[in-house]
Amino acid sequence: MKSKTLSSENAALSRKRALRSLKKNLVSYSFLLPFIVGTLIFTLYPIVMSLLYALSNFNGTRITQIGFFNFGYIFDFSEFGWGRRVFGSLGVTFLYVIGNMTLSLVLSYLLALFLHRNIPAIRAIRVLCYLPCLIPGIASGVIWTDAFSTNLADPSMNGLFNTWLMKLGLEPMTFFTAASTSLPTLIFTGLWGIGGGMIMWLAAFGNISPELYEAAKMDGAGYFRRLFFITVPMSTPILFYNVVTSMIGGLQVFGTYANYGVGVEDSLHFIAIRIYITAFQNTFPGNYGLACAMAWILFVIIAALTLVMFKTGGWIQYGEGDE
Repeated sequence: MKSKTLSSENAALSRKRALRSLKKNLVSYSFLLPFIVGTLIFTLYPIVMSLLYALSNFNGTRITQIGFFNFGYIFDFSEFGWGRRVFGSLGVTFLYVIGNMTLSLVLSYLLALFLHRNIPAIRAIRVLCYLPCLIPGIASGVIWTDAFSTNLADPSMNGLFNTWLMKLGLEPMTFFTAASTSLPTLIFTGLWGIGGGMIMWLAAFGNISPELYEAAKMDGAGYFRRLFFITVPMSTPILFYNVVTSMIGGLQVFGTYANYGVGVEDSLHFIAIRIYITAFQNTFPGNYGLACAMAWILFVIIAALTLVMFKTGGWIQYGEGDE
């Protein structure tokens, strides 16, 4: 009888514990529910549907054909195929990524080195360098469009930069009005936001132990030896992060379309813009499916490049004890 009573008491205790655990879990999941629902509706569902559309001729209302024909159109380099247009946009996008990422990383690093010192009003100077990052992209594009405007027929209508050039006795430049100078001009405008990268580099410098510099000074190491053997290696985690995020963001650049369109002779026709125009402004039958196929190709490219970066990340030094 005692054993039966003990077993029933244990069972009751187990049920009470299970009920308490269930109540705690329900409370936890109730807080997570908005995130879970949002992820399912706004992330997972679009991903699954975009893959379905990429394998169909979906035109916004119905699907009548399933297959890999959209990818066939993309890899068709004939006169009427999409290969030249799609891979032309990919080429322009990669040129932008390489140019913008290289210049932004190098110049923001140099700026951070210059501002990583104890001088009067250094905090105010840092704030001033960061302020351009707060200007919205559309507003910034309007400013740069006006500043780089070119009017060879009426020099009085030229923008700020061409006005300066003419006052110096130089010929006005084409900037956004010629295919050869549109992309370099756009990359130059992106340098206005290097203050954001500067903040991250300064944070990386702040995490480097001062003892390393003191030991190097005691061994007779000069500024440049300390820079290349301490500062640069210990900054590699932030460098890796900046390279990955800059690459991903650059391959998806789209905000330029509002101000500069696709550029002269498609000089600014990036792949994300190509996807948008194909989906919403093109009369090609089944254009939604074709746009989704382009998006999945872009996804594969980004995923592959990111994987390569992580696989080849042995040069990153995450701490003083890393070998």
